[in-house]
Amino acid sequence: MLVVASILAYASFAVAQSFTLQMQGFSPGSVLPNGTASSNLVLTPLNGFNETVSFTCAITPAPPGNQGCLVSPATVTPPTGAAVTITTDNSAGSWTAGSYTVTITATPSSGTGTQMASQLLTVLSVTPTFTITLQQPITPTSVPAGSAGKGTINVNPVNGYTGNVTLSCSSVNPVVVSPPVCAFNPAIVNVPATTSSTLLINTIGPLTPITQTNGARGYYAFLLPLPMLALLGAGARRTKLRLWGFLLLLLASAMILLMPACGTTTTPTPITNTSLITPNGTYTFTVTGVDANGISASNTTSTVTLSVTTATTD
Repeated sequence: MLVVASILAYASFAVAQSFTLQMQGFSPGSVLPNGTASSNLVLTPLNGFNETVSFTCAITPAPPGNQGCLVSPATVTPPTGAAVTITTDNSAGSWTAGSYTVTITATPSSGTGTQMASQLLTVLSVTPTFTITLQQPITPTSVPAGSAGKGTINVNPVNGYTGNVTLSCSSVNPVVVSPPVCAFNPAIVNVPATTSSTLLINTIGPLTPITQTNGARGYYAFLLPLPMLALLGAGARRTKLRLWGFLLLLLASAMILLMPACGTTTTPTPITNTSLITPNGTYTFTVTGVDANGISASNTTSTVTLSVTTATTD
């Protein structure tokens, strides 16, 4: 009798069931914070079922506001399917590493015969890092030796990265005696407060300006005794008033005569050793960045390549 009762109860349940709900595993099954995974739902009607079915989604443990779960379309009529998309938006820091259970509830319009299905999703643990990108290319792309090109480098935080990134050119190709030289302003980028730096590429030309003191004009000092001689020749025959006038004249004369002797000039000095001049060619720079903890850029190559062409002047 017990066996017969069990069979009848199961038969009664099968007839009352209006549809079935199947949920496929997530693809991919493991995601990073700020990643996306998807799953498919399959609904099959039973016993002539033709009601509409609405979906709700629950994530356990639940992020604030049960964020990140979308079922599309939200309402269907079997036989059909739907897609479940999970977005692990970690802007609020709510998705931590671990396993999450995603449960879909399908409710008929009559409110009876609700079905549920679940799948696991794994969120991986990641280290906050940054990427380096070229915001503005080097301009001009071709300069004469002795001139410079300028561009802009961006440091982009990933997974909430913060820190001080020191930028540098780790290599330059081809290798020559006097290659172009990189300079960054600022050389240390405070992320995320500052996200960009100006890259200046300098070349060495045939003329290099230097600043020097005009020591050759010291001969003006020999003229200083002349006003004094004039003062001595007339001193005995002048009143005190005129004496003071001559003293002022002496002071003014001395200042005027000394001004040329103290001047400086900036003149271009030719570089006689031509091997010191940046030779013609196209140079490629590898820009890298590293912070105080040894974290480097997480780009695929961890580098950004920049090119500049230099040409010596005749």
